[in-house]
Amino acid sequence: MGATTSDIVMATPRHRPGRRDALRHIALGGAGAACAVGVGGLWIRAARQGAFSDDAARPGFTLIRHQLGWSKGVQFGGEYVALAHGLFEKERLDVRFTSGGPGTSFRTLVASGRALVSESTALGMIEGHIQGQPLVAFGAIMQRDPGCLISAAGNPITSLRDLAGRTIGAPNNIRGQIVALMRQAGLNPDNVRFVPVGTDQSMLIAGQIDATYAWATTSLPSLALAGFRAHVLHMTDIGVPGYGGVLIARRDRVERDFDDFVRYTRALIGGWRYMVAQPVRTAEAIVRNWAPPGASMAEQVLQAKMMVPYIAPDGGGDHRLLWIEPAIFEANVRLMRDAGAIPPHARIDVSKIVTQDVIRAAHASV
Repeated sequence: MGATTSDIVMATPRHRPGRRDALRHIALGGAGAACAVGVGGLWIRAARQGAFSDDAARPGFTLIRHQLGWSKGVQFGGEYVALAHGLFEKERLDVRFTSGGPGTSFRTLVASGRALVSESTALGMIEGHIQGQPLVAFGAIMQRDPGCLISAAGNPITSLRDLAGRTIGAPNNIRGQIVALMRQAGLNPDNVRFVPVGTDQSMLIAGQIDATYAWATTSLPSLALAGFRAHVLHMTDIGVPGYGGVLIARRDRVERDFDDFVRYTRALIGGWRYMVAQPVRTAEAIVRNWAPPGASMAEQVLQAKMMVPYIAPDGGGDHRLLWIEPAIFEANVRLMRDAGAIPPHARIDVSKIVTQDVIRAAHASV
């Protein structure tokens, strides 16, 4: 079952730019981020701490380098709440965030030791395992995968069957999943024209493609502000289970510095708890203190609101924040085998790709 933009974008914020400003932010929209009294000072102080770039940790603190999956924004709201509200300080952690982008090799940076933590996806972690990267997933920000096929509401794609005769923008690994699912459903994937796309949604707006793969949480706000009425078909609804913002690290570092990861995850749980309760305040503070110059307040507020049901689906309580299940990875392994992305006789040990030890320990001590 799909949904239109108006079904998902819950309310238009008071910070509304003109159509030209909204269009200027379309290219960034496809990325696959305390009490009110006195909170401004907390955000400003934390922004200064986040800018500190010396290699040495503060005395008595453990250094955590987190390579973000995109530019600094509300997509990483929980991280910045934890920084601003002193949750990392409470855990004696000196946390440094580095912006990412479309050219950043997140898994490679973690595998090489240049970053301690970054983000990926279930699909990305399996690909990394096949390539020999010694990485493990230990949590997930969004419990529902925001990955989806976005089409025009006036010409929607509502199921795999609707793909026949259409032009779809998708990266190769997503194309492989769609092809495998169509074959499982008895549909001919040769009837679909796939084209490579980046994060720019202009081809969809111009009608040059019928649908594009993107994250709903980052693409729909910019499309809505540009006046484009979209229809969304989530990948989870066509048979691809997943998460958004899978937290990853080297396996040996998690084993060696297990307590550091538990403390970090515990602080993140607190940060994301606040963001779920206060998405607008979180977005406003991030735009003022961390987001790149020119970031749209309206777009960031919409993103924050939209992220809430993905972070805490069905109103899930604290016990599910950042949770991760090996079964999601096992399902992706099966789909990748069907897509031919894994050799038929290759053995994939999911226990080497994902661990629940960190998130269980973090929740037990919150």
